[in-house]
Amino acid sequence: MKRVGDYINANLSQISVLRELTDKERERLRKCLFSIYKDIALVCSKYGLCFMLGGGSVLGAVRHKGFIPWDDDIDLMMPREDYMKFISVFNKELGNKYDLFYPFSNEGNFQYFVQVSRKDTILTKVNELKKMGVLIDITPIDYAPNSRYLSRLIHFLVQILRSIMYAVKSYKSNDVNYKAVMFCSLRTKIIYCIAKCMGFIFSIFPLKSYYRLYDKLISKIHLSRFMTIAMGRKSYWGERLPCDVFLPVSKGMFEGVEVNLPCDPDTYLRNLYGDYMQIPPVEKRERHFYTEFDLGVESSNVGQ
Repeated sequence: MKRVGDYINANLSQISVLRELTDKERERLRKCLFSIYKDIALVCSKYGLCFMLGGGSVLGAVRHKGFIPWDDDIDLMMPREDYMKFISVFNKELGNKYDLFYPFSNEGNFQYFVQVSRKDTILTKVNELKKMGVLIDITPIDYAPNSRYLSRLIHFLVQILRSIMYAVKSYKSNDVNYKAVMFCSLRTKIIYCIAKCMGFIFSIFPLKSYYRLYDKLISKIHLSRFMTIAMGRKSYWGERLPCDVFLPVSKGMFEGVEVNLPCDPDTYLRNLYGDYMQIPPVEKRERHFYTEFDLGVESSNVGQ
């Protein structure tokens, strides 16, 4: 079943104010992203924090030994305990150069997870409630119940909360580009109108309160045989796998640098993508579109 994001991505190319990056811009962005990754890795090494590539970045490391050729982001994952420790030491170690956004911070990033954003940059997508810079997403790896039934129940509740948070975010957004994207097809127009109505109803409570409830729900289980990336593309149940798929980390190569990967990247990737070594046709490749792109003077020279 398609996600809302899949329908939105299918419409993006029809909006004149949105554009894909040129090859040269994408290369500059990748260098900036990789410099952010290296800074995060240094902090994790200093404090003994476990971290690894996640999602499409694992796919890139295994299939391409680096970035997926048409992609321009880096995703990281951390076990919950290390994730929370990273948040606690961030300002001391990286606060001068980066902003840290997480759902229930005062600033709030209106995502489900942590984002490390470079201060001297701007990289804006549609439906953002505030300007963001070039950033790396970090999602927590949480324990999931051994019971399939309890896991499915939590998944059901997670999906309800995600729908509410998406609706409230859409209601609060005044992004005309987002509205234009959603009005490109009847299906997304209906989704947009329903989300606005739901958002109006549920905005009686602050968005932050839903994030707190969501985070508490997914981090409730301790020490089981399964772990999950509740904030991943397949959500709580879809990313529930045995602990030994994630930990301990294994090693791989990414742009010529040794990186941490899930312990069993094959099982991890097959769960997400099926036959992941098969290159998808052009029309099925995930594409990123932006309204603003500015790497700043310092960032534009990263890696050059």
